[in-house]
Amino acid sequence: TDEERVSLARLLIKDIDRDAYQLHCENETCASSLNASSNHESKDEDSISCQFQVVHCPNYKCGVQISKKYAKEHDDECGYKVIPCPSGCGAGVSRNDMHVHVTTRCILRQAECPLSIVGCTAIVKAADVTQHLNQHADTHFMLLATRMMEYQQVFKKFDKKIKMLEEKNSKLERELARTAALLSSKNETNAISNDLKKVTKRLNALESSCRTEFKKVEYDRKS
Repeated sequence: TDEERVSLARLLIKDIDRDAYQLHCENETCASSLNASSNHESKDEDSISCQFQVVHCPNYKCGVQISKKYAKEHDDECGYKVIPCPSGCGAGVSRNDMHVHVTTRCILRQAECPLSIVGCTAIVKAADVTQHLNQHADTHFMLLATRMMEYQQVFKKFDKKIKMLEEKNSKLERELARTAALLSSKNETNAISNDLKKVTKRLNALESSCRTEFKKVEYDRKS
């Protein structure tokens, strides 16, 4: 059971920490050194004031139970401890989420202008981005116009390349059609040649057969 495991753990701790008293109370009658739990109903004055009394971490979502002696040490590094934003924005954030807050959510973080993609190099606080856009609208418009002109030049180059590719494609299609016609003509010529060879072979066979028959007829006439 859980109670048996806790009791066994206490005995092991006392054995390991026998003379140092860094992990358990040297007062043998203190409830913190016995099998009593930290929330036992009959707490005496010694157990309540004992530095080894088991306490729960007060930080939300942290389930750590620790000796009162080391509670502050844990609190100083607890990931669920809510601490103020180091940038001074006034927000309270848990240690676990502080990196995300400072880099992506804090209104006082350094942020690029949303129009950096078109050439604005300004770095302002995230809270001042809207003000920056309003104050430098003319500059941003010129940057956008310049970038649009650059894009138009690029599009023209692409149009020329597309036309060249289309012309090459048409030329290749014509060459392919001509090659296919030549192949078809060659195949037809080969087919006719084969047919002529077959007819010639048949004619030769028929001529040979006729000669044989003529010889028979000539022989019969003389007989």
